[in-house]
Amino acid sequence: MFYFLGIDIAGSKNTWVIALKNEDKILKLCPLLSLETPSFPSYIEDFSLIINFCKKNKVLAVSIDAPLSFSFKDKKGLRISDKALKELLPKKARSWVVSYHTLMAVPIRALLLSEALSPFCGTIIETHPRASFYFCLPENKKELAFIYKKSLPEDEKNFLIEWLKEKFNLSIDFEFNLTEGILDAIMCALACYFYHRMPEKLIFLPGEEALKGFGPFVVISF
Repeated sequence: MFYFLGIDIAGSKNTWVIALKNEDKILKLCPLLSLETPSFPSYIEDFSLIINFCKKNKVLAVSIDAPLSFSFKDKKGLRISDKALKELLPKKARSWVVSYHTLMAVPIRALLLSEALSPFCGTIIETHPRASFYFCLPENKKELAFIYKKSLPEDEKNFLIEWLKEKFNLSIDFEFNLTEGILDAIMCALACYFYHRMPEKLIFLPGEEALKGFGPFVVISF
């Protein structure tokens, strides 16, 4: 049994982590980490919880929603990969991609966590869950990618849970509260699952030759 972790990283009180497990060729969402109490998802304030999980379990891959690689050439902090992703998104969604200067402490937290996880997890990649969410939604539901971080009606939450099951062949055998942080973390975890199992379902964003850090930077699109 192997785990795939998705980490939606922000401040200490806004970091969400979910685990998918691959067991008997079935991909399952687990009631662990931020979903330990599924009805009341909890942020992960202490990174040691994530590190210890990776120490104690077979975690094949981790995907993080934050810049994990850096270029000294671009003084504005916007990498080639960021610019490429902006071009793939519609104009009104391009503000979703920001420079690592704008994100301030988040890239530092993400890089420190990546370094701490690297002895225990062989694959650590960067992703953008909101972009993946947009690319994968059906045309008549793409507007959800613009509103889910503010509020979602219960009927749309129910739609998205069923969509996650059907679109990604994801087994979910417990009820949970689908918050925006949990949804982002699920999309992160799916990205590293596809990286290992079905990379053709990913867009690999281009990077500079002299990047430092972790990668690659991928988003889901199918």
